[in-house]
Amino acid sequence: MRAKIFCKETTLGVHDFYVQADGQTYFLFRQDFKKSVKKFFANGVSVNEISKYSLAHSAVVRNTLDKLPIYIKYVEKEYGVAIYEKTKNPLKSKAQKGYKRQAFRWQDYGWAM
Repeated sequence: MRAKIFCKETTLGVHDFYVQADGQTYFLFRQDFKKSVKKFFANGVSVNEISKYSLAHSAVVRNTLDKLPIYIKYVEKEYGVAIYEKTKNPLKSKAQKGYKRQAFRWQDYGWAM
């Protein structure tokens, strides 16, 4: 199941943002009410779409999209949840091996002077 970000108006003039991942809902942050933000996030936005600024037609929505990755990474770290696809399937990096070099000892060589 893909993670979705949505907002609710809890008190008058305040939005609460949540992320729903793996059947759990996690609180992200709270900000002042804006009608364009409510319209954009009311039905939920996929985590993959928060980096697409072409979908946002308002500066307020773009500012909110800027905030989201920071809070999502915090929730991933705090609760041990994988929300981003990168976190779910990390690239398995090759174990780096050191070179088998021997130390160069200049004392061992006879220099012609």
